[in-house]
Amino acid sequence: LQESYYEDGQLKEKSNFKDGEKDGLWESYHENGQLAAKGNFRDGKEDGLSEIYDKNGQLKAKMNFKDGKYDGLFEGYHENGQLAAKGNMKDGELDGLSEMYYENGQLKLKGNAKDGKEDGLWEGYHENGQLKAKVNYKDGREDGLWEGDHENGQLERKVNDKDGKKDGLEEWYDENGQLTRKVNYKDGKLL
Repeated sequence: LQESYYEDGQLKEKSNFKDGEKDGLWESYHENGQLAAKGNFRDGKEDGLSEIYDKNGQLKAKMNFKDGKYDGLFEGYHENGQLAAKGNMKDGELDGLSEMYYENGQLKLKGNAKDGKEDGLWEGYHENGQLKAKVNYKDGREDGLWEGDHENGQLERKVNDKDGKKDGLEEWYDENGQLTRKVNYKDGKLL
């Protein structure tokens, strides 16, 4: 066991070691004595569940590690304790469904990733729960129809993307549903 301290004598960190490398439980503390973070190490690399706390002891984040890389479920929290984000990691990269939330608990964003890149449908929401935008991704690039809505639910904008570039007709609408602008793109260039 190894410990380090702040200048005032308050415990700063304690770690277990094996053969000169961190191995087992590790904890760090804020200057006020509150737990700041805890986790596990195996052969000098983070392995298993880790948690991070603010100075008041409120859980801010928890994540899983495997061989020193993010791997498995992660969660982040707002100051009020509400879930801010959750998702899955594989070999240090986003993989699977990820979600973000407003402080009131309302869903803000959700989508899928594969090998660290957006892949498939992603949806964003206004704080009132109304759909804000939806877009399709392929290998991390926008690909397909992109639609955005006003807070009242009326369509605001739509455009097609191909390999991350605007391709085709883009239309803009006001909050009453009236078309206000229309332009055409080819390979990301305005025609």
